[in-house]
Amino acid sequence: MSKPSEFYIGVLDFFAILLPGAIATAVLAPSFGHLILGSLVATPKSEAGEWAIFLIFAYFLGHLMFLLGSYIDQIYNVLRERLSPYGNESAYQCATRIRNSMIDDMERNALNTFQWARSVLIAKCPAAAEDVHRLEADSKFFRSLLVVATLCASVFLYDGKILAAVLALGLVVPCFARYYERRLKSTTQAYIHIVTLHRLGQLLGAAGADAG
Repeated sequence: MSKPSEFYIGVLDFFAILLPGAIATAVLAPSFGHLILGSLVATPKSEAGEWAIFLIFAYFLGHLMFLLGSYIDQIYNVLRERLSPYGNESAYQCATRIRNSMIDDMERNALNTFQWARSVLIAKCPAAAEDVHRLEADSKFFRSLLVVATLCASVFLYDGKILAAVLALGLVVPCFARYYERRLKSTTQAYIHIVTLHRLGQLLGAAGADAG
C-alpha cells in the first residue's frame, strides 16, 4: 500500500508538471506544432497515437515550465524578507534552533532549515509530511501556471488575439499571489510541525539536546 508521502509526490508531478505542460501544449500546438513535430502532425494516426504524442510533449514542456518557474523563487525570497520577515520567536527561528541543536556545522551547510524539516517529517511523521506536500503541490502548480500564463499571452499576441493576450496576462498577478501564499504556508507549516514534535519529544535526539 502506498504511503501518503509517495502519493503526494505523484500529485506534485501532475499539478506542477503535467497539467501546466498540457495547457502549454494545447496553446502552442495550433501555431507552432508543425515546426516541432514535423511530419508527425501531418501524418494520419490513431486517436491513441495522438494522445501519446500530446502527453509526451505535455510532460516535456511541463518540465521546461517547472524549470523556468524555479527562478521565480528568487523573487519570492526577496518579497518574503520584505513583507513577512521572520522574528526571533517565529516558527522559522524556533525550527532553526532545533535543527542546530541536532546536527553539526558540516551538516548545517548541506541543507537549509526547510529541507531538514521536510526530511524529518517524512521520516518521523508521514501525516505531517503529507500536509506540507499538499501545500507544496499547490504552490508549484501556481508557479508553473504563472509561466504558462505568460507564455499564452505571448502566443496570443503573436496570433493577433489581443483580448486573449490581455486575459492571459491578467492571470499572472493572482497566480503569483496564490503561489506566494501557498509557498509561505508550506514552509511555515513544516516549521510548526517540527516545533510541535520537538516539544512532544518525538524527534530523534530531542531528549539529549534538551538535556544539554
